[in-house]
Amino acid sequence: MSEVPDAIRLEARVLQAIEGAQEGVSESELASSLELAREELAEVLKSLKEHEAIEARKVGNSITWYSLQLDARKKVLIVEDDENINKLIKVSLGKGYEIRQAYEGREAMKLIREFRPDLIVLDLMLPGVDGLDICQTVKKDPELKDTIIIIVSAADAVKNRFRGLKYGADYYIKKPFQPKQLRSLTNIFLKKKGKRFDPLVDLPDESRLSAEIERVVKADDFEVNNLRIANLDSYESDYGEEDSKTIVRLVSQLLQDKVSEWDSERGFVGYLGEGEFVVAGGKNETDRIVGEVAREFDAVTNFIYQGQGLIDFGLDDLFEKGGRKRLSIEHALVPLNKIRSKHEEILEQKSKEEAGEFTYDELREIIGSANVDVAISRGPEGEVRVKMAPKGKGS
Repeated sequence: MSEVPDAIRLEARVLQAIEGAQEGVSESELASSLELAREELAEVLKSLKEHEAIEARKVGNSITWYSLQLDARKKVLIVEDDENINKLIKVSLGKGYEIRQAYEGREAMKLIREFRPDLIVLDLMLPGVDGLDICQTVKKDPELKDTIIIIVSAADAVKNRFRGLKYGADYYIKKPFQPKQLRSLTNIFLKKKGKRFDPLVDLPDESRLSAEIERVVKADDFEVNNLRIANLDSYESDYGEEDSKTIVRLVSQLLQDKVSEWDSERGFVGYLGEGEFVVAGGKNETDRIVGEVAREFDAVTNFIYQGQGLIDFGLDDLFEKGGRKRLSIEHALVPLNKIRSKHEEILEQKSKEEAGEFTYDELREIIGSANVDVAISRGPEGEVRVKMAPKGKGS
């Protein structure tokens, strides 16, 4: 009986490690747990990806690997009126899918009911029935609601991203799109082993964020930015949990869009729960990203409140005691000395076995808004100014 080649044995080890991590696993985690050099691991990952056994998702500089079902024959419907773009999307998805193509809205709805696709790649600006109507119709139909929808559109993303997510779309990609991004998302949505992929939940979990924090507290040339959706609890109280989740998904995708252009070598992005995110990187790398997310979110808030009876929401309401408060983005750098101090304080309450593993509540204490103060004021032109500052600064 011939011996199994070392290369195949190594691929089997790496694949087993990825399959054991349903939430995905990073390259640094794989290299550490398997005691492999990064260069050697990269070659194995490349080979497994070429055999369509695994797929990678990149958020900023963080790459997460997922194991795929090899025998999954899924159905995809492409709805795009431009023939060249429709063809490009088909080529981008590659082989391994049963693909149908539609070029206008009514044709698409007929195919959706006959073909029953597992995933729809959907343009918004279509002749006949537009993409938002298709999205809403599919997600409201009990027999179709589990269909995954990825919107790929050049339509004004400020309002249409929110509306697409509100109507149930699973992801929104702006044109011009990157074919690799569309292919990897499709593969992970349709072929990921274990529970269904969620682009919000599948940001780094407690374990991976805990590992990142251990790295941060040992660094001197690092910065950590906390980004928080202000007044989310009031919004949820007024409009319900599902609408509140849509807001979180909107901010998550705005953030993921921005960090996709990031060239940071050590940066990471994570969701802390309760409408809070963390964006970390080298010195002077994160302020631009969180600032742009805040500005884009501010531009979309009028569309969020349309139909909710709050189109004429005035600035005075923001300052009215006990009054309804408008959604906004607050963000601030959390100084490393504050992070280290809170980190040590929490560690003192843990056993040796628990050290290095933090809950989401503890992570919010270390890198969340629990470590910053918020002040709301008016500027010289009457505009609202929101400032977050480290707690205890100057003390």
